[in-house]
Amino acid sequence: MQHIFVQLVIVTSLALSLLLTSITPAEAMTVNFTWQGNQGYSATGTFNYDEKTATAILSEKGVGTTQAVESLTVSFADPSNHPIKTYNTINDGVSTGKYFQFNFNTMTQDIIGLIDIGGQLPGDIYLKGTVYTDLSLIQVFDSGAEKIVDSNSGTIVIQSN
Repeated sequence: MQHIFVQLVIVTSLALSLLLTSITPAEAMTVNFTWQGNQGYSATGTFNYDEKTATAILSEKGVGTTQAVESLTVSFADPSNHPIKTYNTINDGVSTGKYFQFNFNTMTQDIIGLIDIGGQLPGDIYLKGTVYTDLSLIQVFDSGAEKIVDSNSGTIVIQSN
């Protein structure tokens, strides 16, 4: 009887070992980016996604649960490098931006296509446009009117960690 018990413990231990080694832990990829406008305004940001489950193109849009990006933060600064505002657009896989749009190619490690990141309410500021074409930093006034305060030719610099 004791021999059967020892064999049962050994078999159970081996089964648990195999099960635990087959579970692949998430591997968070952190990507930092910067944007520099022609008038000296700037944006710096960071986002994370699970490298093991990510598709070739990460596309996120609007409010709610995201498909792949776990977090995204962007900060804006004026030409004197004084902070304007910081936005945590995605926290724990949930986007809070009604107009939010973000696309990332995991193969080339490039932000691509249309983006709209930052604020959306009166008094806010956001970066919007098409990467490699035209990106504008837009201020939303208390009246709801908007004004482009800076822009560039669509260049965003990526630095992966």
